Amino acid sequence: MLVKDNFLTNETCFLVSGDKSFFPESMGSSERIATEINSYHTEQASCFAPYMFWDGWLNSPANTVKKKVIKEIWEHNLPFPVEDVLGFEYWTRTFGPGQYLAPHVDEDTFLYADEKILSGPAIGSVYYGPDTDASNGGFLELYPSLLVNGEHMALEHDRISPLMVDVEQRERILCKPNRLVIFDAGHVLHGTVPATSGIRYVMVINVWHKDNPPTALAGGHFFYE
Repeated sequence: MLVKDNFLTNETCFLVSGDKSFFPESMGSSERIATEINSYHTEQASCFAPYMFWDGWLNSPANTVKKKVIKEIWEHNLPFPVEDVLGFEYWTRTFGPGQYLAPHVDEDTFLYADEKILSGPAIGSVYYGPDTDASNGGFLELYPSLLVNGEHMALEHDRISPLMVDVEQRERILCKPNRLVIFDAGHVLHGTVPATSGIRYVMVINVWHKDNPPTALAGGHFFYE
């Protein structure tokens, strides 16, 4: 795991703050967000904040603000050659006071929905936007559990419940504006706890290796800028 503060340049932070479509206005009023798989991936959802995909700067230009952020984060932080990158899956979320995300991994959601088989990206990141102002909580929590690609029913309640260790055994990272957290999001169980005040603006980026493509590519499920 790697944590980098004051990560994006001032110029890129300015672009993010000025792009009113970068983060959703809200994720609704429920305390727990994303209670169902692919909750925000349809335009008929109460909040449309879908999974996006970009094949990377070697293949197409970084011609949107989100793509510029992806390039700035990953150009010098990849754990393998950039030529082995299939692409970047990304989405944004806006957490209000009291909202949280239950423990999970960032898997191939369409494969799991269809076949209950786990397949995670090679590496992932959480980026907190420059206007994040949450306080009194808002931790990203990493559990000491590593899930394995190919496992069947790995994310079912009876499989996840035994992994819910006490808070003293979790790694906790506080949300801060312009903070970047890089970790194995596709295999390390993680979740968030609510902040009592302020807003957490979050961008999640997962890097897919060319040897393990997500099924959403062939299925045409991703959205593109």
